[in-house]
Amino acid sequence: MTISTSRVFRPDPESVGKREVHHRATFTAHSDAPSTVTVTVEGEVDASNSRELAGYVQRHIAGTTHLIVDLRLVDFLGTAGFAALHNINVICCGADSTWVLQAGRRVRRLLEICDPEGVLPLERSRSLLSSDS
Repeated sequence: MTISTSRVFRPDPESVGKREVHHRATFTAHSDAPSTVTVTVEGEVDASNSRELAGYVQRHIAGTTHLIVDLRLVDFLGTAGFAALHNINVICCGADSTWVLQAGRRVRRLLEICDPEGVLPLERSRSLLSSDS
């Protein structure tokens, strides 16, 4: 038998809905329903703030069963941001939460290249923000 330790995050009621700015990105979270949280990201996600994004999601996922990560207002997603999305995938699996990724055309373009097998749960419906126009 292997004994190990794992971190357990409890939601901080004061942090839900609290806006955080990290370098050139802004993160906000709100509850859509008792068991659903939406994290919205605006700006640029790169090596300067990708770890903060994963940590922000981890702090807000506790106690929920569904997460929506809205990146439709992201202007730039670097490879470190892509790695943060994979980290979020692992966080959600560990928390038994389902999640969906909403992305605009810039993020979709990166995902087409870096995630051709579709490992990340990209929302398939397209909005005006996702279009190529």
